Amino acid sequence: MTSIASGSLLAIVALVAAAPVLIIGSWLVLMYLRRGAYYRYKQIEAPPLPMRSFVRYGLLEGVAMLTLIWWRARAALADGRRDPRGPVTGPPVLCVHGITQNGSNLWGIRRALARRGRSTRAVSLGLFGRPLVAYVPPLERAFRELVAHAPDGRVDVVAHSMGGVVLRMMLAQHPDLAPHLRRVVTLGSPHAGTASGRGFPLGGAIRNLGRRSSLLSELPGFPLSAALTTIAARHDLIVYPQETCHLPGARVIDFADVGHVGLLTRRVAIERVVDIVCEPEEGGEGSSSSPSS
Repeated sequence: MTSIASGSLLAIVALVAAAPVLIIGSWLVLMYLRRGAYYRYKQIEAPPLPMRSFVRYGLLEGVAMLTLIWWRARAALADGRRDPRGPVTGPPVLCVHGITQNGSNLWGIRRALARRGRSTRAVSLGLFGRPLVAYVPPLERAFRELVAHAPDGRVDVVAHSMGGVVLRMMLAQHPDLAPHLRRVVTLGSPHAGTASGRGFPLGGAIRNLGRRSSLLSELPGFPLSAALTTIAARHDLIVYPQETCHLPGARVIDFADVGHVGLLTRRVAIERVVDIVCEPEEGGEGSSSSPSS
């Protein structure tokens, strides 16, 4: 009887442990098939991602998603300002998350920035499902708070996915904040909308982020005074086509084998973001280039 009970307990534990992996794997396959269907429907060539390559890609994205789950537990209450242990080497950095997520998503980037002498602050914008405009006030409050404590009144911003669009909305609504923005890095942000929402029940932010979004078509870009870098994942299953992640006048970076979530967790992406944020102001900041990794 004891052995039967022990076996049942182990089976339950194994099932609970496997559930996240099965859910994530099924979701990735669904999004992979939807992405392929979109390119076929539009009769345009998709960035090649054969099934063999997708398996490796999916494993890396799955690990990235599990990492975000761990960070959500580890840094759920850590949105506040985080200062480096040593000397401060530059302006503070505001970190803005994407749709359905919270400030813990940028935990890896924040730790890497702290090692380079940068103070950071994350912001959790609120519950998923609301229109994008509802996310502007919490971002504005966090931005003003960081500006008030910045030595020269300027801050840098790293924004993932939806966060990059909400940042543009904040600047459009509060143009007095534009001079305080020194440098911006957006990661997989659907500046021109994403096709991945097609067919899903549209509501709130999803409607605002579609390819036919009137909000995005009327939204101004970033101020010319801010050095802008837009980063895209070539095989992003959430934001595509990849060119929708870029804006005119921006430095353009495309990663070949990093996914939408991997932009937050993969070492190659984190190191590139930190290098951009921490590079000297001299040396052609704001110029446009197209490196690919």
